[in-house]
Amino acid sequence: MATRAMTPGGALLRASRMFSLPPALSSSAGDVAAAASRSSDTATAPYPTMQSVTTPQSSRDRGDWGFKRPLPLKSTTKTTTPLIRVKKVDSIEHVTDFASAADHTLSLEKWQEMSVPITMPDSKKRSDSLRNFAVPGVSVFEEKFDVTAFESGMAAQAEDKRWKFRGPWLAGVTEGNFQKYLRRQVRIKRPEFRQFLRERLSVQLSQSAATAALEAGKEVPSPIAAEDITDAQLTEYLRTLRSDRPTLYKMIGEFLDLAPVPPPSSFALSSLGPMAPRDSRPTGPVNPYAEEGPPVTHPSAGLSYLRTASYLDNHPIYGPQKSHPPVKARIIMPRTQHMGSFSAKLGVGGFVADVPQGDTAFQQRSLRGRHADRIPGLNGIDPAIEGGAKTYVQAVSAKVDSQGRVHLKVGEANQEAELVQKELVGEAKVFGQTSQVAEERASHRQMRPRRMGGPTVISSSQSYGLR
Repeated sequence: MATRAMTPGGALLRASRMFSLPPALSSSAGDVAAAASRSSDTATAPYPTMQSVTTPQSSRDRGDWGFKRPLPLKSTTKTTTPLIRVKKVDSIEHVTDFASAADHTLSLEKWQEMSVPITMPDSKKRSDSLRNFAVPGVSVFEEKFDVTAFESGMAAQAEDKRWKFRGPWLAGVTEGNFQKYLRRQVRIKRPEFRQFLRERLSVQLSQSAATAALEAGKEVPSPIAAEDITDAQLTEYLRTLRSDRPTLYKMIGEFLDLAPVPPPSSFALSSLGPMAPRDSRPTGPVNPYAEEGPPVTHPSAGLSYLRTASYLDNHPIYGPQKSHPPVKARIIMPRTQHMGSFSAKLGVGGFVADVPQGDTAFQQRSLRGRHADRIPGLNGIDPAIEGGAKTYVQAVSAKVDSQGRVHLKVGEANQEAELVQKELVGEAKVFGQTSQVAEERASHRQMRPRRMGGPTVISSSQSYGLR
């Protein structure tokens, strides 16, 4: 069957970004151990890989979603979440392959309602330099981290802070991809690398000549240009660099703009034997993405654009609130020994989070000496709870790792803020009930936990993250 000819204007519109869907992203590699133990075809992916599409009610009643052919009314109109992801616009059977996209879209809407700022990832190996760097609790939108455009020569100075690199993260590259990278992108840059070394050598020789002239009390000579470096000087410089591996590796990483890797441990250096570097030099602050690799997108992943959590929520009746509104979390996995896990898991706005650590209500198994849990359903499945066990928590901050997974940190909710939130959703009545508020305050005062560590600070409470 002959196909209908398309006009040049129609072909241009179909190929334009305004009328075409973006290509799907590559799916996450996932955990090998988890994939070997269990897998599910219907499980929600860590991050969306396809564009979410919706349409107005008037167009949805006709099956018009803006694609080549109308979509079935039975599967698109009888739903409360008219959101789809198109896997294939056209096929040999003349069918549009689509599925529901309500999982990621609704999770994004819930996340934006929680107003959780995204912070820099914490390092698993807490070195002294990283402690001084104060990475935890810092917003990803701070100027010293959120930098992608550099002036000439400034990219190397910001290597320990930035997240975007032109080169790969060699610690996560397979042997085949590494050989392909060497063959296609590295070997063809030999002349450029030799010119790069000439420029570095000219700078070093100019600095050495200037220092010697100042010590001798003579006039500082003119700088040496890179074109003045002879081949013999460059060859001797290369021999010197081969014996100074840390400097050579640093120059190669700067030239290829490679993502940084964590510094090797003393055990790894001792296993190299004679190939180990002769001296150990301080490398300065470790890049927060050195251990797991830089992210494929912006560190915020487009979830939140808040720079700080230092703002006040104003209630129409009670005025400014001390705490942000808590969020109702579902206990999706209780803390039970029979399941092989001693840590409970919470579902907060479509994301899985660990229970707050420290001496909190989530770590107490009895209340006032009685054998009753402070939070029902936390230490075991209780089928008597209608709708499943739920509790209120305070969303504190979140981090996005290099695999695109969101790690949400929650804390114990304030009792008064919990009462106000329950009244807002119609679960309790607080206004005018002074006795109920007094009982909650007394109960919270008796069971007040001893919190571990100081308060988590994101940006500055004085500037609200604006400076």
